Amino acid sequence: MALRLTPIVEGPEAGETLVFIQGWPDDATLWDAHVAALAGRYRCVRTTLPNFDGRRTSRWGYSTDEIVGALTEMIREVAPGGKVTLILHDWGCFWGHLLHQRNPELVARVASLDVAPHVEPSAAAMLGIMAYQWWLLLAFVLGGRIGDAMTRALAGAMQAPLPRTQINSWMNYPYRNIWRDLLSGRAGRETENYWPRVPLLFVYGKKKPFPFHSQKWIEHIERNDGTVAGLECGHWVSRDPAFAPILEAWLASG
Repeated sequence: MALRLTPIVEGPEAGETLVFIQGWPDDATLWDAHVAALAGRYRCVRTTLPNFDGRRTSRWGYSTDEIVGALTEMIREVAPGGKVTLILHDWGCFWGHLLHQRNPELVARVASLDVAPHVEPSAAAMLGIMAYQWWLLLAFVLGGRIGDAMTRALAGAMQAPLPRTQINSWMNYPYRNIWRDLLSGRAGRETENYWPRVPLLFVYGKKKPFPFHSQKWIEHIERNDGTVAGLECGHWVSRDPAFAPILEAWLASG
């Protein structure tokens, strides 16, 4: 049976549909403040992805294709015949940009936070990325108390907002997926020529060890009259007070 996601819908039926997609290790509550501010004018849709709800729903998680497929079907369900605005963070950016690449007819514009579809890390940054991602990959494989403790320790070090008691190693399947794709040579092929021309917003945090975007991505957005903003914060851009007015102004401009 195909994976199905349960949408959480707030706001007027006739409003523009905003679809929020978060990443590791967050659930739909990441967007609470923004939905509360926007639901008076926009139809806000969220979901919590499997294994990210504090329960262990599938030991080995789900493939990238299963997640993107389930998100695609959810969008078709909540916005039949219409286009949506994607608001993405972390792995939500990875899945959301893939969704847009595969289904351009479903997406009117895209706001992505801190992670771009094109990344060009330095050698030092690549080592840092490998270190934390392989830590989470090992935790995923080990599972149990050791895997959970490893996952919670890294989430704490990265100042992830979700309570530690809701974090476990079964959330780490995206890291299994990406490294399987990297080692097989599949990763990046599909988005290699993905340079969308829809209205784009990209907001990133400056205070982190390495960026998850390339200068080419920034230049692409600016050439196409998009909006780019770097904030004095870390990876969880949506929690910075400066982000909300940027998002609201960009939404209103469309």
